[in-house]
Parts: sequence; C-alpha cells; structure tokens
Amino acid sequence: METARRSEIPGRIVTRRLILRKQERSDARQVLIAIEESHEELSRWLVWAKTIPSFDGMEDYISRARAAWELREQHLFHVFDHADRFLGACGLEFIDWELRGFEIGYWLRSSAVGKGYMTEAVEALEVQVFEKCHARRVAIKCDVLNHRSSAIAKRLGYELEGVHRNERINALGEPQDTMVWAKTSSESRHEVT
Repeated sequence: METARRSEIPGRIVTRRLILRKQERSDARQVLIAIEESHEELSRWLVWAKTIPSFDGMEDYISRARAAWELREQHLFHVFDHADRFLGACGLEFIDWELRGFEIGYWLRSSAVGKGYMTEAVEALEVQVFEKCHARRVAIKCDVLNHRSSAIAKRLGYELEGVHRNERINALGEPQDTMVWAKTSSESRHEVT
C-alpha cells in the first residue's frame, strides 16, 4: 500500500499521436469550443454536459480538478494531438489507493470520433496506472447504450463483468443500465509488483 501511495501519475503522457496533460486553466477556451461542437452527442451520455458551461465555470472546474489532482483524489487529463488541437478528456475519476483500484472515464469531441484517439489515450493512461501505481484493478463504466464507449473497453481487452440495472439516472433523466468493464493486474501485460 505504501508503494502505491508514493507512486505518481505523470502530469504529461506522450503517445505516437497524442499528448495527455494535466488540465490547465488556459485550456478553458479550447475545451468550451469542443463542448459546443459536441454538445448534442455529449449531452446524451454525460450529466455534466446537459448545459454548456460558461467560460468562468470551465475555469472553476479546471481549478477544482487540479486541486483534486494534488489531493490524489482524481487525475484528469486533457487530450491534444501533436498540433495542439484539443480532442477530449480522460482520467482517473475514482481512485481507491488501498485497493489500488482505478476507474477511467473519457469523452471525445465529435469531430475526432472514429480515428482511434480515445483508445490510444485510454491505453496510455492504463499503462501508467499499472506500471506506476501498481494497480490491481482498472475499470471502465458506461451506459449499455453507449456503444462507442464500450467499444474502447472491448478493443483494449477489458472483460465485461456485468450490467448494473437502473444503476443511476442518466443525462436524459432516465434510469440507466451501466456496463462494468475491468482489467486486473493478472490480465494486464504491464509490469505490476
């Protein structure tokens, strides 16, 4: 447990096509543009996207996310391509340091869908979690109707553990059935001690 507490997720992760970096207040404008572009799609799946935030609201959100990072409660990244175009976000939303269990959440702007960006980003984050934090479990949860989100979990070799029926109220105000996908350290191809 002490090793996991001292382990650090880096604030910047670089892949072949992407840069994942800790959220910055200076990202607010680009993030808002992506949310506006993708509002119809995002608002179907994400409660926070029911309304488009204000610029000040986005800066406040980013400040809270950075504080949660420092407290080791969440590690949220903005995802950019190598030309510095904001593509979306992914991160560790629920962390259990004693278990060394993590949940990865993500969203992608509509114009970037279908290019494998989020699969690449989630895989890069997963590698860090297994290697740097010695994760025992990494989970992805999504609405059973969100086929694009579940396709990422399938592509990366996560196992569907089950469906939680009427698990929460979704962004449309309806009961949602939630798929729970997971990978454990024994199933990961990454070094875990």
